Amino acid sequence: MIRLRYVALLSVVVLFGVGFWLYQRPLPIVQAEVIIPQTPTSTSIKLPWPAYGQAAFGAAGFGVLERNNTSKPAPIASIAKAITALAILKEKPLQLGQQGPLITIAEADVQLYADYLAKDGSVLPVSVGQQISQYQALQAMMLPSANNIADTAVSWAFGSAEDYTNYANQFVRNLGMKQTAVADASGFSPKTVSTAEDLVILGEAVLENPVLSGIVKQSEATFPGVGLIKNVNWLLGTDGILGIKTGQTDEAGGCYLFGAKRTVAGQSVTVIGVILGAPTRNVAMEHSRTLIQAADSGFEVVTAVRANQIIGNYSLPWGGTVSAVATGELKVLNWKGDTVVTDTNLSDLTVPNAQNSVVGSVKAGHEAKSVSAVLSQQAPAPSWTWRIFR
Repeated sequence: MIRLRYVALLSVVVLFGVGFWLYQRPLPIVQAEVIIPQTPTSTSIKLPWPAYGQAAFGAAGFGVLERNNTSKPAPIASIAKAITALAILKEKPLQLGQQGPLITIAEADVQLYADYLAKDGSVLPVSVGQQISQYQALQAMMLPSANNIADTAVSWAFGSAEDYTNYANQFVRNLGMKQTAVADASGFSPKTVSTAEDLVILGEAVLENPVLSGIVKQSEATFPGVGLIKNVNWLLGTDGILGIKTGQTDEAGGCYLFGAKRTVAGQSVTVIGVILGAPTRNVAMEHSRTLIQAADSGFEVVTAVRANQIIGNYSLPWGGTVSAVATGELKVLNWKGDTVVTDTNLSDLTVPNAQNSVVGSVKAGHEAKSVSAVLSQQAPAPSWTWRIFR
């Protein structure tokens, strides 16, 4: 009898121990099933493209929005100097307010001036022994579009024109400009080519650089030995234009890469566009205004996420569902016809978890505005029987 009692007691202890062990097993990870918000948008607009050449239009943070006849690379004239200036600043960075190292003009630099002058290229006169700062060289390239200073600057920064082009071709690839080839620093060569679509990427890079974006806004500057130099971009300030780069050669025609600050639907946006192959530079510049003004109607503010909108569900293995909801509304600027971009990040769920516990966030729009995501209700723990017998 005593032995039977002992066996029974031992069995109870074993069962209790096994049950306790089963109960203490970690609960399974509960992952979220994300629900992507569906946001209706208006029909896209048709931009008034020029009948000549090629063109593209985009906005900072949006990338290229629209394009026209951009499949084949074409000469880009002095727009190439924007590549040159960015490459120099990548190799030899400047902080705002810095002039940078001095560049001493040599006989070869004077010859560059004479050569470009003979070819009717844009130049600034220089003399042997003259010194200009790195910043002044960038101003000379970007304002009056001095071809000779572009060549002088890359020889100083990279050692030679060949070393520069090797660097620049990799540099534009890194920017994402896949159809661009750099053959020279000034853009005078017709072998320096790109597409309007690629150049929108370039324009955004220029405007993101504090030093260069400040230079292209300048209407004039002072250059050693010359005095006052003026920006050939006579549209500065018109229609919110921030500048960037003009260009014209026989092979390229008139070219214009522009950026403009606009207020559309009550929000500020920086648009970027480019026109290549115009009859003249001035024709390209005039048509840019038509594009800029027409593009205003292409933007709209949409509600990407509503307050308390379900953006994910947690299906509990022991039964039931708990939802994650947005804590607020997200209104974003969007290009009509484009899908509204959203990005939802929800963490794995631990239980028990109280209502309104933060479990992640949702972002929307090209500006990546965000709000938190919380549980819509308490996530209950499983019953003891489920924990043991699962």
